Amino acid sequence: MNAQIVDKLYEKYAWIILSAIGILTILGGLPHALGINTDPATAESIAGIALSSLQPGAFALYDFYFKFGGWSDVAFAFFLTVISSTAYRKGEKWAWYALWFVPIYFLGSAGIVMSVPAAMSLLPFLAVFTILPVLGLLLPFRKFFPKGE
Repeated sequence: MNAQIVDKLYEKYAWIILSAIGILTILGGLPHALGINTDPATAESIAGIALSSLQPGAFALYDFYFKFGGWSDVAFAFFLTVISSTAYRKGEKWAWYALWFVPIYFLGSAGIVMSVPAAMSLLPFLAVFTILPVLGLLLPFRKFFPKGE
């Protein structure tokens, strides 16, 4: 009986892992979307010069992609949060399949980071954000795919 309660708890609340990742990604992406560079040292290390030394056109291009990336993160995280806290929480199978994009997204981001030595400080966060969604997807596996189905 106790084991059944534990099973039901981690099946019932696994969606919180995915929602929390969404909320944290929104909080991380919002400053970028607003043009606030929280880590200019990484960009300067990649470029090899101070951001203030960039030509105006080059800085405008950098600023555009920086803000656009922030808005992309916010949009991705918004849908992650909405899907995980509604359809996934209810046990809808399509949401389980769709949310496998989350660890793929962060794994792809880690691949990009590993190709840029100056950005390696992001790797531990990306590793956690790759592993946690897998956990959040596998814990309630039987909720989505009951035995004998």
